[in-house]
Parts: sequence; C-alpha cells; structure tokens
Amino acid sequence: MKISINRQSNVSIREQIYLEISQRIRSGLIEPNFKLPSVRDLSEELSISLVTAHHVYKMLDNSGLTETIRGKGTFVRKGKDNTSGDHVSAPFDWQLSISDYLPRASFWSQSAVRLPPNILDLASACVHHSLLPMHLIQESIYQTLKKFPHALGQYANFQGDTDFLLALTEYLKLLSIKLKPHQLLVTNGTQQGIDLFARTFLGPGDTIALETPCFSAAIDAFRLSHANLQPIPVDANGIRVDILEDLAPHIRLKAIYTVPTGQNPTGAIMSLSRRQDLLSFAREHNVLILEDEPHRELEMTRIKTSALPPPLKALDTDGRVIYLKGFSKFLFPGMRLGLLAADGSIYNRLLAAKSIADLGSPLWLQKSLLPFFQNPQLLRSISKMSSLLDARRKNVLQTLDQLLDPRIARPKQSAGLHLWLSMPLGIHTDYLIPEAHRRGVHFLPGSIFYPGEPETNHLRICWTNLADEDLPKALEILCKLLNDAVKNHDA
Repeated sequence: MKISINRQSNVSIREQIYLEISQRIRSGLIEPNFKLPSVRDLSEELSISLVTAHHVYKMLDNSGLTETIRGKGTFVRKGKDNTSGDHVSAPFDWQLSISDYLPRASFWSQSAVRLPPNILDLASACVHHSLLPMHLIQESIYQTLKKFPHALGQYANFQGDTDFLLALTEYLKLLSIKLKPHQLLVTNGTQQGIDLFARTFLGPGDTIALETPCFSAAIDAFRLSHANLQPIPVDANGIRVDILEDLAPHIRLKAIYTVPTGQNPTGAIMSLSRRQDLLSFAREHNVLILEDEPHRELEMTRIKTSALPPPLKALDTDGRVIYLKGFSKFLFPGMRLGLLAADGSIYNRLLAAKSIADLGSPLWLQKSLLPFFQNPQLLRSISKMSSLLDARRKNVLQTLDQLLDPRIARPKQSAGLHLWLSMPLGIHTDYLIPEAHRRGVHFLPGSIFYPGEPETNHLRICWTNLADEDLPKALEILCKLLNDAVKNHDA
C-alpha cells in the first residue's frame, strides 16, 4: 500500500501511518481478513524503524481494527467496525497485490445507493422528488429540445455555456450574491469543485484546516491529495477562529474548508461576526478559503433574508474565497450541476484543472436549465418548497423529542437537510449499522465525518429524502434502534 508521510509534520509518523491504514479499513478499501504487510516489510517499504512499525500495528489492534496472531501476522478484523461486507474471494484475490493511492473513501462505503431498495434511507442529503418543482424543469427541458437541438451534438466551453453563466449571475443576485460571468465556472456538482480545488492547490506537505465534524466526501477528496488535514472544532456559530489563531504560530495553513450556512453535519449557521473574523484571519495569514454553500435557498423562508448572514464570498474583498454552490439540495440531484466562483489567477488555474478533468460539463444540461433559472416562478417555487421542508423539520424534531431516550442529544434548531445526534459515550454508532439494516433503515455513522481519529458516538440523519408516508416509519424504527442501544449499554 502507498502511504504518504510528511516528515516535517507536527503529527508523529506512527500516527500518520496509523490514521491512513485505519481510514482505509473503515472505508472498506482494505477488506476483512486481509493480511497486512509484516512489521519488517512495512518498515522497509516506508523507511521507518521496526519499533515504529510495531507501534502502528499495536495501535490498530487496540482500536479493534486488526488482530495480530503470533507467528501468522496482522489481519483486518471481520466484525463490528468493518461493514463493507464479505471478502470477495478468488479469482480476484490477486488484485490485492496491486497497490493504490486511495487513502479513504468513507462517503462511498456508507452510500445508500449500495443498499437494497427496501431500506428506508435516512442518510442521503437530497430532497424527495415529490417536493421538487417538476413542472418547471419539464417545461424547461421541452423548450430546450425545441430551441437548442444542436446542444446534444456539441461540447460546452470549459468554463460553461455563456448564456447559462449569465443566467446564473442574475439568479445569484436574487440571493444577494453579486458575481460576474467571468468569475463563474460550471461544475459537475459541488464535489467536482472540491476535487478541482484539492488537485490544484493541495499536495504533500500542504495543510488545509477542516471544520470538524466535516462533510465526509470533502475529507475523502482532500485525503486523496495527500495533504495534511487539520481538524478545527465547530460550535453554534461555526468554525472556531480562536483555535485557528492559536494554531497559526505552529502550523502553516494553505487553506480552510467551511460550510458556513447549514454546516454539514451539525447544521450550524456561522454568525456574521465569525465570518468577518475568519476573513480577517485568512488575510492576515495568506490563507485561501473554500466556501461550500448548498443550503442558502432552503433557509430563506425560515430565516429572514436580512437576518441570514451573507456568504463569505459576498464579504470577500481580495479574491481569497473560492465559492461553491450545488443545485442538488434544492433542485435536482440527478442533474449533478453546480458552480464555482473565484477571481484572478486562482480562477484561471481552476479553469485549467477543469479542462483537464472532463473537458467541460454537458452543454445540453446547461441549456436545459437556462429557461428554468430565467423562470420568474422559480423563487416562488423554492420558497414554497422551503416552507414545506421547514414544516417537515419541525415535525421530525417533535417526533424525536417524543420517541428518543432523553440521553440521546439532538439539536433544537438545525439548518440544512440533516440532524446530528449524539449517543451516550461508549456507544459506537458504526456497530449499529448492521442492525439498522436488518430493521430496514440506514443512517450515516458519525465516524466518517472526522479527518483524524473519529468520535464514534454520533450519527447523522437526513429527513428530506423519504416520501411523506415513509418518513414516520423510518423515524420510529431509528428511535427504537437507538433507544435499545442505550438500554443495552446500561445493562
């Protein structure tokens, strides 16, 4: 296995190696029963001492991820932590001898799309199709096929279709976000924007600060760049800038990743003063900020627009913020389109990376959404959906208050599409996944939201992805599962 070691890092070499192997195991990239290299082989491959290699395997054993059998070696355990399924046997075992550079894939390992259709999905952060403005998009696609049939036979510009970019700038103005078309880049969803940033600006030796807990797919992308990931806690007002200040004399940061409006997974909304402090910190220490904002539209009904703090990009005066907006959370997940906004040479370098990655996003999709974003009914439709989701959120919180053991902590207010629940210490939510599937529900264990050693007593649920008739069933099953876990823990 290829493991990236930063010998100048403040994190010890043994901890770096342990973290990389443990995350591969938790992600299912290293399968149950797999035999790890011997202590001597690991020592030679990574140019570390035998003592360091021995300590790494001891840490893995102590974490319950591996089992060392005297005279035979160290094997990945098949059990509670490993939910990736049974080992795939011959004729493909030879493939395990081919090394790779994937440090983790936690979002993939816990994705609900890998599950049978009968499982009620409380994991996916998207809106059920019955709540989406289908009539608007159907009309938009019909118009496009009549007006732009050539779009099916042409490539788009690398940065995006000119007309579509102009329509996006007009739409963003309605959200009090003033940008020009030359600042925008169309992406295949927010995840591509994260990936473009990581592959352009991050590499071995660079350090990016991540609000923690953090969107797991972003952690996966940053890990793939082999940069150092520095966890920074969040509170009710967002990422802790005071901790960034404390770390600044000791760690040279290159970038900060944040979801300031409806933080994923905690749901926090970063206050205006915290946003200003974060921008001041970034300017003082010459740090880039990657701002991910998928939820603003969904909060504009619940929170008055004037009371919702502006995006960091709207406060940015020197092109330090790279802004990401996906359309999946309030429109159509299946279309996988989003935007990235940046300035100057930062923009040019990201555009170059986009051209290398995919030669441009599909033209016909952009043309299809053009009448949609120009439709005067759009904001009214989004406002209606936001009101429906707000009512659903309140019902979910009320249900949790009624059914959940009071020792299970849950937020009273939460922005975005998800809720962060905390079990009593000592209850490992990864261990609950197999039983959850047996009972017919799926959620995301909190461990995948940590870039370093995880806290394991949390879980994230999304309450927007199920039909009205299925959501109460799923919540009832979940609450019974979690309550049973608390009782068993006390026994």
